[in-house]
Amino acid sequence: MREIRITKLYTYLSSKIRALRSLIVASKDRLIFVAIFIIIAIPVIVLLSHSYAQLQASSLFGYKEHAFSVLQNLNKNITADLAIEDRRSYADYRFIRSVPVFGGEEITMSELAEFPLRSHYVGLVGHFQLDPSGNLSTPVLPDGVLEKIPMVDREQRLAIRNKISNILNTSGFPAMSLATSLPLSSSAEKQDDSTHKNDSKLIDQIYKQDLDISSTQRKKKNIKPRVEQITETGDFAFGVESTKLDTTGLLVRLINPETTHSMEAEIDFFQAIVDSNYIIFHRTVRRGVDVFIQGFIVDARVYLTNLVKNEIEKYKGVTKGNQQDPLVLTFIHKKRPFVAFGERNNITTELLSEPLQAPLSEITFKMYTTQKAPGGEFVFFIGFLMLAVLAIGLISIYHVTQSRMKLAAKRQDFVSAITHELKTPLTAIKMYAELLQNAWVASEEKKQKYYGQIASEADRLSRLIQNVLNLSKLDGNRWNVQLRMAKPKDVLDDFVSTYSKNVEKQGFELTVSSDTDANNISLMIDRDAIMQILMNLVDNSLKFSKNADYKMIHVELRIKDTDMYLAVRDYGPGIPPSEMKKVFQEFYRVENEMTRQTSGTGIGLSMVKKLCHLCNMRIELENANPGLRTKIHFPSLSI
Repeated sequence: MREIRITKLYTYLSSKIRALRSLIVASKDRLIFVAIFIIIAIPVIVLLSHSYAQLQASSLFGYKEHAFSVLQNLNKNITADLAIEDRRSYADYRFIRSVPVFGGEEITMSELAEFPLRSHYVGLVGHFQLDPSGNLSTPVLPDGVLEKIPMVDREQRLAIRNKISNILNTSGFPAMSLATSLPLSSSAEKQDDSTHKNDSKLIDQIYKQDLDISSTQRKKKNIKPRVEQITETGDFAFGVESTKLDTTGLLVRLINPETTHSMEAEIDFFQAIVDSNYIIFHRTVRRGVDVFIQGFIVDARVYLTNLVKNEIEKYKGVTKGNQQDPLVLTFIHKKRPFVAFGERNNITTELLSEPLQAPLSEITFKMYTTQKAPGGEFVFFIGFLMLAVLAIGLISIYHVTQSRMKLAAKRQDFVSAITHELKTPLTAIKMYAELLQNAWVASEEKKQKYYGQIASEADRLSRLIQNVLNLSKLDGNRWNVQLRMAKPKDVLDDFVSTYSKNVEKQGFELTVSSDTDANNISLMIDRDAIMQILMNLVDNSLKFSKNADYKMIHVELRIKDTDMYLAVRDYGPGIPPSEMKKVFQEFYRVENEMTRQTSGTGIGLSMVKKLCHLCNMRIELENANPGLRTKIHFPSLSI
């Protein structure tokens, strides 16, 4: 008995050391696998990030190339538009002008005087001219001595002139200071001399500033003004609208009569002033000492929209359905959006930001994309998939490793348990044999008792060895399944007759009950397998219910519908619900190996489940409160 206690202590200490070692190894392995994941994941992430950056750069390069193309076309359109206007004669800004004909010249209406307005500029408000005297005139409306010409659409023409006047006065145009002094009609002759003197000073100041700007720009760009020859007929036609009747009825010319002494006019290139709604293009014309400002006004949004119309249609045509346009075109003036095309709520990347070509250099053209790099989602998906596969692979390897280690630990526990289980009957047999051999037992009754103990321990040892051999056969697929037609009731009766004595020796009562209908039913069963199953189930019940108040093992044979089953029920503590599935694992025991109080190797239920699987049967566990009921379901009777 002392030797048995020493063996148990050794088993306990060994198990505790192995558990501690397993915990340390598991923690170490976990850290190793995490380190492997990080070492592999870092270069994978760097590689994918680099791939995504390259993809994005490639995509943005295409967009940027398109943006530069749009800007180039935009500037070409601006240049082409202004080239037409730059070539226009200064005399076209009057209602009438002289044109060369065969044999001389004739005076005719300017092409800018046509109504309704017709121009290559989309969004044109109208053309205008500022005389040195401060007069605002427009080609669509005759002025001077011609203002009395009867015209059917005079009101509409006058409305254009007034609109031009209002725009000039509210747009920041240098001549807006003349709002109170510029005569808009024939009332100019009513101004007194002092007013005209003040106006002349202000006009001279504005013109001087304009001349200085033009001169500076010409010097920087080495651009010479265009020179246009003046004919006598042309001078007369141009001067007619600068001649008015005074209060006495005499003709008064409002421009310097010495202008005709110089028979040529210098015409500068156009400049531009931009406000929130309009663009004012203007140029300076010098006829001798007289300086004129000529120009035209366009609606900014309409004009700019027309310039980029083809590009807008081009990238709108690329989008399908309700998809958002991938590009956004914006014109910026004074750091705020001036005109914009496209959805600006989801801007992701700026492609280009450049000022327009002179004279519209105050306007900055910007182009954005609202579309992420194509294929970005695919790169992220591949990256996520690679990392997921890597993580799943490492986790799987870790769990396989841990399961192998746990299985190895269980096998070690099994070796310890089987050693203990083998030593216990051997020690008892040896002890009783020595007592009988040395004739230390005088009573015949005790001798018979000891003989019986030796036989019982030998049977126990035989069953233990047979279980190990059977498990080895099952693991190696060497169990010879022999399915034959037989009555489960006959197998149950044979088991009771051969095993009831062993149950009774351990102080338990083995009872049997069966349904009447089940007694004569035959099924394809393996008799040896069922005997082995019953033996292991009853042994489990004996071991785990030895401290039960009610020491009875009850075996049932039942039929429910098409289901026929054997049930073994004890009155022990049962099995915790969380352990129900684990008890079928090899070498698993509900009790802690270091503190368990019952004998056994943990292979009984594992072997039972394998036998059931081989014989097309099913095992089920349920707590009977008290006790445990184990059901072995035969193949369905309906098959």
